[in-house]
Amino acid sequence: MHIKNIGSGCVENMSDIRMKIGYKCSHLEVPTVFIDDYLTDCLPVYPLIYIWSLRRLLDGECATFLEISEHFRVTEGDVIKAWRHWEKEKLVSITSSKNGMEITFLPVHGKSELAREQRAELSLLPSPPKPEARPNYTTQELACYRNESPDIERLFSRAEKTLGKLLSYNDMNVIFGFHDWLRLPIDVIEFLMEYCEENDHRTLRYIEKCAMDWADRGINDVAQAADYVQNFDRDYRTILRHAGASGYPTPAQRKYMDKWLNELNMPLELIIEAVDRCVEKINKFDKKYTEKILTEWNKKDIFTLEAVAAGDSEFAQNKPARPASKAKPNRFVNFKQRDIDYSQYEKLERDYLEKKYNAQ
Repeated sequence: MHIKNIGSGCVENMSDIRMKIGYKCSHLEVPTVFIDDYLTDCLPVYPLIYIWSLRRLLDGECATFLEISEHFRVTEGDVIKAWRHWEKEKLVSITSSKNGMEITFLPVHGKSELAREQRAELSLLPSPPKPEARPNYTTQELACYRNESPDIERLFSRAEKTLGKLLSYNDMNVIFGFHDWLRLPIDVIEFLMEYCEENDHRTLRYIEKCAMDWADRGINDVAQAADYVQNFDRDYRTILRHAGASGYPTPAQRKYMDKWLNELNMPLELIIEAVDRCVEKINKFDKKYTEKILTEWNKKDIFTLEAVAAGDSEFAQNKPARPASKAKPNRFVNFKQRDIDYSQYEKLERDYLEKKYNAQ
């Protein structure tokens, strides 16, 4: 009997393994979500062990640790690590006992579906309060996290690529706080950095502002982050660009844009039209002036550009004609013109010239 400690505090009987399928399955079928979601986040041999063992089990044979290790030319410890990996991914459940290990194959779900289920479970539990201020981590703590966690090491490497420099102690302190303090998942932080890099926002201060906003909005997976970025790009950034602004919207800017989009329920194209009219009228953007235009359209049930054009036409037709303006009295207008007969001057000049010519 081969007994080995696999480092998790429990002892596994390596020579005794039992497997069973925990769902109805009459033939071997590899779901597309297994290929899409589970092949790249582990050693290449792990999926092979999973599929090969499932194939053997469907033929009524249960592969032992030794058979698996010999077939794939890996150690029995690597086989144990593979099954623990699939247990962590919730594709198998493992029951350990003195007589060995029992592995039950579970239905394969996409990671996004599992994430939704986990969020639903976590939403029923009270979340621990977030400290008001970001903690300061010691250099020893940061070094420990970086050495012990491949995810943190990968995060710091990604941050160096985004910022275009080696990270200082303060940089690592802030970035690790995104995960430890703001409780953003590592993959969400990586997505955030990629998004900032693509939009040429490479300052840590800007990235931290985005991270705090995402944390306040409860964004805890990449799908939510992608949806938020798409909406932000489509609406907020378009409005800010027409208003002559750029960058991440401030809470005050987001507040009045949310009002236009949600409370007044105005389409994006009408908001842009109102902003453009404001800038054309007063040569600058003014949120109060823009909101006055939008509120007036909302009251008149104007929600399309065609309706705006029709309203402009009706206003022009019903606009009263302005009376002709009279010149204001001033010293030039009140000046009394002299009545001069210039023909008399011309006649005198001709007579003078004739006399002068005859005298010669």
